[in-house]
Amino acid sequence: MTIIVKISPEVMIKSRPVRKRTIQLLTQNIAIFLKEYKEKIKILPTWDRITIEFRKDILEKENNEIIKILSFIPWIYSFYNVIEWNLTNLDNLYLETKNLFLEKISNKTFVVRVHRTWKHDFSSIDAEKYLWWLFLKNSINAKVKLENSDIIINIDIKEDKYFVIQNRYNWIWWYPVSFQWKVLSLISWWFDSWVSTYLSMRRWCEVDFLFFNLWWTAHELGVKQVAHYLWKTFSKNYKAKFITINFEEIIKELLTKIDHKYRWIILKRLMLKCASNIWETSHYALVKWDSLWQVSSQTLINMSVIDKSSSMLVLRPLITYDKQEIIDITKKIWTYDFACNMPEYCGVISDKPATKSEEYKIIEEEKNIDITTIQKAINNKKIEKIEDVLNTELWDLEMWIEMSYLPWNDEVIIDIREPEKITKSPLEYSWINIINIPFFDINHKFPTLDKNKNYLFYCDKWVLSKLHALYLKEKWFNNIKIFRPLKKENNCKI
Repeated sequence: MTIIVKISPEVMIKSRPVRKRTIQLLTQNIAIFLKEYKEKIKILPTWDRITIEFRKDILEKENNEIIKILSFIPWIYSFYNVIEWNLTNLDNLYLETKNLFLEKISNKTFVVRVHRTWKHDFSSIDAEKYLWWLFLKNSINAKVKLENSDIIINIDIKEDKYFVIQNRYNWIWWYPVSFQWKVLSLISWWFDSWVSTYLSMRRWCEVDFLFFNLWWTAHELGVKQVAHYLWKTFSKNYKAKFITINFEEIIKELLTKIDHKYRWIILKRLMLKCASNIWETSHYALVKWDSLWQVSSQTLINMSVIDKSSSMLVLRPLITYDKQEIIDITKKIWTYDFACNMPEYCGVISDKPATKSEEYKIIEEEKNIDITTIQKAINNKKIEKIEDVLNTELWDLEMWIEMSYLPWNDEVIIDIREPEKITKSPLEYSWINIINIPFFDINHKFPTLDKNKNYLFYCDKWVLSKLHALYLKEKWFNNIKIFRPLKKENNCKI
């Protein structure tokens, strides 16, 4: 079997040197992605296509896996499963193909499409008409229909060979990865950032991942899983890096020193400052996930104020996308299931952010942040190879956390919600000791508590309580559970 890889029309109109380099890069990409099959395939680039020849001993399962891999390789416009024969004349062509199609076209409409290159004593239209006549003559009640026919017979004639196309696979046309240069994509649990990262990979960029960890280990592990998937699926030929900057202390500063309506804007400014201070000389741009007016902080005025904190070019591939378009892309690139199981934290950081911030006010508020905290976060950054980020034993940690639905008398509930939320909706368990420690302090204060007691972490949706419990479990604190109180129905007599 043979696969024909078609080059995108956008490449075909390039200058000769650019076209030659593009095809060369694409050939290299295919070889990298199909490295494990290198003993079973042969890759042959030409001026307008790339041919992948298979050895006869390849298994159907391997063939299906190769097709799946090819679907994600940058700059493949389309590719075909084809059967190859030597061309002698049109009669021979019909005799070789009739067994494939005569039965299929019976009682149906069909059309033959021939694409021919090289010098022959017939044209593409001559070949089509001749094959139409033979198929009509020898089939049962088949009819030729030029548009919207039931069966399309595609035949590609090149020099002294012809290829019968069995299956055609279309994909988004991309430039080869590494055709451009390095960008740094700010990635998080929000699936908008995954789509902006994917779109940057699609448009020829070498993408490294920059993650500002707001909630410690569990948060980091979830993001690493998605980043590794994006790299392995769409950008495997580039040896990407995953950079982590711990922002837990900065979150504490934001929540205790900054007006709530400016927190989210200042957080984004601090992220851009950190990124540009470290990678300005090695990367050409930062990639962010903002979509115009999708949320309150993503207005033109706010984005202008945010961007002034950085000297680097900031790219926003999603700037004109709406939420449904972004979700549709996550389904297409198979990250939708990740998104459905990952929480968002906007409401924790900022409640009702300003939609029209003024730069001088933001700068004044920013002065409340301890500059040494920012520098400490930068100095303690962690850089890993993307292929190594999942080499950890912490993935099974979540199953170690016990859930509690009704507290015992000797247990202590720790309410990690913000003080305002505790005041609005306090826990009512008069027989239980309840202490309030905000989530941004829990990791520091928990080690000072009585180690002989069991503690139940509580927050509204159990997301933050789970994340901080995971972190403390990692530090070998085993006296922690997650408190999920049972809700009483209106007609319940309990």
